[in-house]
Amino acid sequence: MKKFLSNYKSTIILLVAIIIGAIVGVIFQEKATILKPLGDIFLNLLLVIIVPLIFLTITTSIAKMKTPKRIGKIMCTIIGVFIITSLIAVLIGFLFTFKTKLVNPEDTEKIKSSLSEQTSSSDDDEDDLTIADRTVQLLTVNDFQDLLSKGNIIALLIASIICGIAINMTGEKGKPFLDILVSANEVVQNIVKIIMYYAPIGLGCYFASFIGSFGASIAVGYLKTFVIYTIVAFAYFFIMYTIYAFIAAGKNGIKTFWKNIWPSMFTSIATCSSAASIPVNIETTKKMGVPDDIAETTVPMGTSFHKDGSIIGSMFKIMFL
Repeated sequence: MKKFLSNYKSTIILLVAIIIGAIVGVIFQEKATILKPLGDIFLNLLLVIIVPLIFLTITTSIAKMKTPKRIGKIMCTIIGVFIITSLIAVLIGFLFTFKTKLVNPEDTEKIKSSLSEQTSSSDDDEDDLTIADRTVQLLTVNDFQDLLSKGNIIALLIASIICGIAINMTGEKGKPFLDILVSANEVVQNIVKIIMYYAPIGLGCYFASFIGSFGASIAVGYLKTFVIYTIVAFAYFFIMYTIYAFIAAGKNGIKTFWKNIWPSMFTSIATCSSAASIPVNIETTKKMGVPDDIAETTVPMGTSFHKDGSIIGSMFKIMFL
């Protein structure tokens, strides 16, 4: 029992806090939203640390790779896995929506009315952008300070990869600079640990607010779609990720995955933010035994390029329309 509590202490504390938050949300309903600022503090702390965390983790992990082949192998493997698992998510999203009526006919007009009220006037300049222009904006920025924004994560990823390769190419002369970045990375990792001490309070308050405002947040006509999507998303997560863990490391992979995934899972559910989950995801992945260079490269890239839930959601949106 002592061993169990020692291994799962932080997860148990987090789970208890979330359950208490959910109960508070059910009892007090919309009044529970008064706790949201306490949850926002946790979310903001995570979001603030994202930019330095991504830059330092990716740059140092690539710079420390001794062989260029390893960089290429990791990148190719990451992209390959992202593509395969994304296609699986598309297929599952399609299969569960192809013969399902996501919208009741009598709700159609209400939904159209709701959408027309929510739609704001679009920016003409944005509409005039070509695919090439959008790609340029996605991959690069025209000012260094714009890299220091969570809104340009993909551009930051590319800049971090280039910087890591450049340090690697510089050899011994680049080592002093790498040492500074490694030291800064250690400091940032400890900042993340400090932030996570506040996680039970932050996530508990977020869940209270979320559950409390849950009913009012679902517009008329969307409930059926939301329920089906939630069931499919949960089934995909628990079934497919168990299979992926088994493919990665057999039965031990399944055990290791489900032992460590809970803090990451609760953070993503409560904050509804892939970006805010990056610090916890990296820490969780390392606890699973994934090598640092793979964890620190894959997680930030996955935040922007690998979103199974969003892909399934996109299929639901298409079939909903």
